[in-house]
Amino acid sequence: MPKFSVLIPVFNEDESLEILFFEIKREMESLGPKDPYADFYEVIFVNDGSNDQSLNKMTALKNNFPHVVRIVDLERRGGQTHTLKVGLEAAKGEMIVTLDADLQNDPADIPKLVEKIKEGYDVVCGWRKVRMDSPLKMFLSKLGNVLQRLISGLKIHDVSCTLRLYRRECLPKLSLEWEGQHRFIPLILSLQGCKVGEVVSNHRQRRYSYSKYSHKRIFKVMLDFFRVLLTR
Repeated sequence: MPKFSVLIPVFNEDESLEILFFEIKREMESLGPKDPYADFYEVIFVNDGSNDQSLNKMTALKNNFPHVVRIVDLERRGGQTHTLKVGLEAAKGEMIVTLDADLQNDPADIPKLVEKIKEGYDVVCGWRKVRMDSPLKMFLSKLGNVLQRLISGLKIHDVSCTLRLYRRECLPKLSLEWEGQHRFIPLILSLQGCKVGEVVSNHRQRRYSYSKYSHKRIFKVMLDFFRVLLTR
């Protein structure tokens, strides 16, 4: 069993995968042994039905680093919630890191998550305090986070940031059954009695591809939020 699993959902991010992998590799080697046979960490790419060269890029990384890289290939797109669920079920690590594949999450923040979880947290989330997104997206996100803190009592500032670190013990309390639920994982685990913390994270400008976010999604997100509260 490795100490860490680093889980990356992937949908059409072929230009960023190699850069991301080597950034992760650098940070994980700063935390533990550099020996690739030490089984200190694994990197799991979950391919969510990509139709670009993403799978080929993942396969090349696995061929070069077979003791580190694992691939879960979903034949058809299931959405980010399903992709995260499959990846979390596949992860073998005592602790599981999740982050996006588009390079906006910075792997250099992983050591900060690790230090924070040592304070007794079950989950530690990234807080994109300075965001590199469109003004509309930032406003809608901030509004949603403020409403969630007021209504739910969960004090973290950025509930939907994918950059997170989980202790394996809390995962049996997590049920992901419908698309969109992944945004509220910290809230779901908090309602189950888990201790949730956060660290300020570095949010980077998008370098490749395009954002798959639509401002119309805010209405579904709000409905999903109340659905989580009603099914607590």
